Formats: sequence, C-alpha cells, structure tokens
Amino acid sequence: MDPLSITAAVVGIAAPAAHCIHLLFGDLQKIVDAPETLASLKRDLLSVDQALASLQAVSEPQWKLLGETVISQSKAATISCKESCDRFRTALGRWTRHSEDGKLSLRDRAMVGFIKQGYVKSMSEQLQHYKLTLTSVVSIATLHSSLQQTQVTGEIMAMVCQREAEIADSITATDKQLAEVNAKLGPLCMAKQEEDETETDRASAISQVAVEQIVLGESRKLLEELLSSIQAAAANARKDQAQVVNNFGAENEGMQIGVSYGAISGITFGKK
Repeated sequence: MDPLSITAAVVGIAAPAAHCIHLLFGDLQKIVDAPETLASLKRDLLSVDQALASLQAVSEPQWKLLGETVISQSKAATISCKESCDRFRTALGRWTRHSEDGKLSLRDRAMVGFIKQGYVKSMSEQLQHYKLTLTSVVSIATLHSSLQQTQVTGEIMAMVCQREAEIADSITATDKQLAEVNAKLGPLCMAKQEEDETETDRASAISQVAVEQIVLGESRKLLEELLSSIQAAAANARKDQAQVVNNFGAENEGMQIGVSYGAISGITFGKK
C-alpha cells in the first residue's frame, strides 16, 4: 500500500472543502452591509477552515492508530461540510438576487435578516459541529501518538482523562441539540409560506434543518468512536505501565518506582 494513501485521500477530500469555504467566505465578504446573522458566519467559516488545515496535517501513522471507522467518518464529515457550503452559496445567491454592488436591497435585507434567520442559524450550528468533530479527530490523533511512547507520563494520562471528559460533554450537548432540531423540524414543515418567500426558498429552509439533523447524528457517531478509541488506547497504556520497577544501589538492591497505575505486590525490604 502506498505509505501516503490515507493522508492523500484525506487531503484530496479536505482541499475541495476548504476551497468551497473560501468561495463562500468571499461571497459573504462582498456584502459590505451584511446583517450580523451573515457576518457571524464568516467567523464560523474561518474556524472550520483552520480545522481542515489541521486535519490535513495528521500523519499516516496517526490515521492508522485512529482506525478505519474514524477515517471513514472523518471523510464523510469533510464531504458533508463541502456540500453544506455549496448549498448555502446557492441559497445566498437567491436571497441577494435583487442587490447590486455588494449592498443589500431592502427586499433582500428583509429576506436575509428576518425570514432566513433560522436557515442561517442552522448553517452556523452545522459549521460549529464540523469544527468540533474535525478538531476532536486531530486532538485524539495527537494523543494516540503520545500513548505510543515508551514511557507514558502522568501528564499525558491527565490529558487523556481531560479529553475523555470533553468528548463525553460534547456528546451530551449534541444529544440536546439533536432533540431541539427534531422538535422544530415538524412545525417548520407545517408552517405557512412567508411573504416574499418562494416555494424553493421554503423547501430549501426545511432541507437545511433536515441536513442539520443528519450532521448532528453523524457528528455524534464520530464522537462516540473517538471516545471509544482513546479509552481503549488509554486502557492499554495503563496496563503496560501498571508496574514499573527499577533496581538500584551498589549491589542492585532496593526498588524505585517511576509511574504506577496498578497495585504493587511482592515487595521485600532489606538485604538479600
């Protein structure tokens, strides 16, 4: 197998996603009087762009430590991110079709600032979840590498425990958001079409929330897999480091303990 096969595949997916993010950012940048709902998206896009750059820097050995499931889910999340940005660019073009020279017409400003607030908020939340999942992948990849060291320090194990807690909290928060999205999707489908809103706009808004539902579900699966992966790696590290004994002294007598995560037994003090 080509030693760069996994890395090359990830870069091959991440690069188009980053390009699409740059295009959407450029579209938003052209709207000089954009309402805050759109301006905030630029910050979300920049954070996801940074996460994609970090993802592309994950090495081949690190990907292999993460395993096939995480690799597959990471690719899927990256592709989903590109598709979300593509859809939003298309929608943005429809919303600003009456505007010129980067200045929103009153009609388009009303469309973006009021009618499409829910759509924009949904897109923002999607971007935040893409950032969360991708940065979590990078963080766990780094920890996996640290756990492969001959001597796993207490500091590294503390970092592992911290990341375990953070990912568990992220899963809980994702569950809460998923429940909220599920609750609003039904009423959104039943809501009447707003004034100046086309059927295409309405269908697009419903589709956006439905996509958010999918993104949250996929994000949760990836977070669960990362949690399971780092827990297993940490358990193996603790097992390997369960008892570290070094003899010392002029006659090789005595015992010195470096780091111990297990019980210590069979100790005899005194000279042989």
